[in-house]
Amino acid sequence: MPRASSANIVTNVLTPTYALLMQNTAHADTSSIDPELLEKAQTRLEFLYAEVARTWPGFIARPGQYQMMQAALLTFLCAKPPQDETRQGENLAQLEAGTGTGKTVAYCLAAIVASELLQKTVIVSTATVALQEQLFHKDLPRLAQIIPELRFDILKGRGRYVCESRLEGAISDDAQDSLIDDGYADAFAAERRQTAPVTRDMSEAMRWFKSVAKKLQAGKWDGDIDSLVQPPAPEDWRQVQASAQACNGGQCEYFRSCAFFRARRQAAMATLQVANHALILATLQSDSALIDPGNTLFVFDEAHHLPGIAAEQFSYRARLGASARLLTSLRTVATRHAREMSASSRPDPVAFAQSITACTDQIAVFEDYWTQAELVSADKPVHRFSQGQIPPALIPECEQMVSILRSITSVVDGIAAFLLEPDEAKSPGERAEQTRAGVELGVYLSRLDTLERLFGAWATHDKVPWAKWLEWARNPNEAAAGASPAAPDAWLCASPMTAAQLLSRGLWKNVSAAVCTSATLTACGSFDFFDRLSGLNRFPKRRALVVASPFDYATQGELRIAPMRHSPKSAGFSDELCQKLPDLLREHEHGQLALFTSRRQMQACYAALPKDLLAQVQVQGERSRTELLKEHGRRVSKGERSIIFGLQSFGEGIDLPGQLCEHVLIDKLPFTPPTSPVEEALAEWLSTQGRDPFAEISVPRAGMKLAQWAGRGVRTVTDRAVITVCDTRLGTMRYGRDILAGLPPFPVLRQAAP
Repeated sequence: MPRASSANIVTNVLTPTYALLMQNTAHADTSSIDPELLEKAQTRLEFLYAEVARTWPGFIARPGQYQMMQAALLTFLCAKPPQDETRQGENLAQLEAGTGTGKTVAYCLAAIVASELLQKTVIVSTATVALQEQLFHKDLPRLAQIIPELRFDILKGRGRYVCESRLEGAISDDAQDSLIDDGYADAFAAERRQTAPVTRDMSEAMRWFKSVAKKLQAGKWDGDIDSLVQPPAPEDWRQVQASAQACNGGQCEYFRSCAFFRARRQAAMATLQVANHALILATLQSDSALIDPGNTLFVFDEAHHLPGIAAEQFSYRARLGASARLLTSLRTVATRHAREMSASSRPDPVAFAQSITACTDQIAVFEDYWTQAELVSADKPVHRFSQGQIPPALIPECEQMVSILRSITSVVDGIAAFLLEPDEAKSPGERAEQTRAGVELGVYLSRLDTLERLFGAWATHDKVPWAKWLEWARNPNEAAAGASPAAPDAWLCASPMTAAQLLSRGLWKNVSAAVCTSATLTACGSFDFFDRLSGLNRFPKRRALVVASPFDYATQGELRIAPMRHSPKSAGFSDELCQKLPDLLREHEHGQLALFTSRRQMQACYAALPKDLLAQVQVQGERSRTELLKEHGRRVSKGERSIIFGLQSFGEGIDLPGQLCEHVLIDKLPFTPPTSPVEEALAEWLSTQGRDPFAEISVPRAGMKLAQWAGRGVRTVTDRAVITVCDTRLGTMRYGRDILAGLPPFPVLRQAAP
C-alpha cells in the first residue's frame, strides 16, 4: 500500500536520527513522561509525518526537521499545571532550526499530537500579523487536509476589527465627541514619534464609512481590517476601530453581530489558534479569560523578537501637560454622570474635585521640576536618570500621586459600574446614552491605570532598577501654518531594562508548556544571550537544541571578508567603501541585496555609484517594499542585474531564492550603540556590576543580526550565493571570530588589502 510504503521510507531514513536524539539527555529527557503516553504520541506522530511526506508535493523528509519535531513533542508531553512545584523547565524549550529545516511542520505536528492526547489548546504565536496570515492561509490548511479533525483559527487584537457602534456614530456625524479625543489618546501613545497633523478630507472619510457599513450589513465584509482590499486611512480607521475601553460588551446592541466578538467565539472552538506575541503578552497582563495559559501548549515562532516586544509591552509613558488636562476633563464628566446616582451611593462631588485638584497639583510639581532644571528641550530631547534614581525629593511626590490616583479610580469605577447597570425604567434611548457614558468613563479608567503604574514605577528603586527618563514632547501643531504656540510639555517614561523577570514571572511560570523557536535563537554559537533576555535561564531543566540547516553551505556559498584598508572606526572607511562598492557589485550578474547599518552610509554609497550601476539599484524607501520586490523580480526575470539597497529591516523576513539574490553585501558589523534610554540604562547597570555591556549585549546582538542578514543568501537547496562583509574586524578581532562562529558555516575567504 502507498501509505505503508511512505511510512517505511520516512522511518528508515530518520530512525537513526531519533536514536541519537534520545541519547542526548540535554534536550531529550523522558523521565517525567508516562511511558504509555510517550508510546502513543510517538506512534501518532510517525503516522502523521508519513502522511505529510506522502501527500505534500516536493516534500523531503529531513533529519533536522524530525529531530526538532521529537524535541518539541517531548516538551509538550511534559506539560504540567503552574501550581505543580516539581516543574523545573522540562516543559520549556528553545529550539533553533536553521533556514530550510521546515520548522512549521515540525512544531505543528508535535503540538497537534500532544493536544489530542492531553486535551489542551494550542496557540502558535508569531512576531507579526503578516506571519499569522501566512500560517493561517497557507500552512495550516495543508495540514487540515491530512488531519480532517483539525480545527484552527486566528486571534487578533481588538483594534484589527471595526466597532459597529462607532461606525454608526461616524456616519451619523456623531463623532463620539464626548469620548476622549485623539489628543488625550496621544498623551499615552506608545509611539515616540510625533508628527504634524494630517489634513483630513471628511467627505472622503464619510464615503468610506458608508461603503464599509453597507458591505458589513450585506455580509460582504467580516469587519477585519486585514480582509479589506484597500486599507483605510489610519485616521479613519482610528475613529471606528474596536477598543477595549470604548466597549460595553454584552450590553451593546451590536454585541451579537460584533466582528470582534464573533471572531473570538469562533476562535474559542478551535484546537489550534494563531496569535502574535504582542497580543499574548497584553492578554496575560490583563484579567482576560481569552487565554488559559495553564491549559495551553504554546509555540513562539520567531521567538528572538519576544524579549523586545515584551519590554515594550511592560513600559509606561504619559505626557504631563496632556494628563493634567485629561484629569480636569474627567472632573467635569464624572461629576455630571454621578448626579444620576442615588444620594446614598453618589460620591461627594467636593471631595472628588479636591482629589482631582490634588492630582493636577502633583503633576504641576513635576512640570516645574523639569522646566526649572531645563532637563529637556527641542535641542536636548531626552534626560535619563542615572541608575534609575530620580531625585529623592520626588519619590514621596510619586507615592502621593499613586495614592491620589487610586482614590480617583475608585470613585470613577463606581460611577462607571452604575452607568453600565441596565435600568429598565428608562427608555431605550436613555439606556443607550447611559451605557455610552459608562463606556466613556471606561476610557478614562484605562488612562488612570497607566498613570498609576507609571508613577508607581518612578517611586520604586529595585535591585535591578527600571530605566526612567523625561522626553521632550513636541507640539504636533507646531508645523501647521498659523498655529498658536503651546506650552512646552514632556513625556514621563519608565521601562524595565529587560523583560526577563516579567517574562519569567508572567509567562514561563504560568504556561502549561512552551516551545520557543527561530532560525536565530543563538548568538555567537550560544543560547546565553536569549536565555538572559527571555528569563529562560531561571529554569534549569529547560530544553535546548540547535538543528542544522539542510543546506550544504560548503558548496552553496562563500563568505568573503572584503579587502579593506580601513576599519569602520577610521575616518576613511566610508570613502573607501564608496570606491570599492562598484567593483564588488559588478562581480555578480543577477539579483543582489546590499544591507547598510545606517541610512547616511547607504545614501553616500548610492550617490557615489557610476551611472550604469545607478540605474540598476533600488533604494529602500523610494517605493513600498511590495513594489520594490516586484520590480526586482521583473528585472531579474529579464536577465538583468538588479540590486536592492536596504537597511536592517530588509535583513529579515525577505525571501529571495535563486537568482533573485546571488550576492548579499553587508557594509559592516551591525553594532547598535546604546542610543535609547533603555539600552543606555542597561549598559550603565551592567558596568556598575563589573560586567562588560559590549561583550554581553552589543556583540551577541550584532551576531544575531548578522546571522539573519547572511541567511538572506541561501534560501533553497539549489541556491548559490556569496556573502561579502566589508568589515575586517570579523576576521581580526576576537569578538569578530565569536560572531563568525554563529554564522551559517560558509567557507570563509579573507583577502589582504592592496
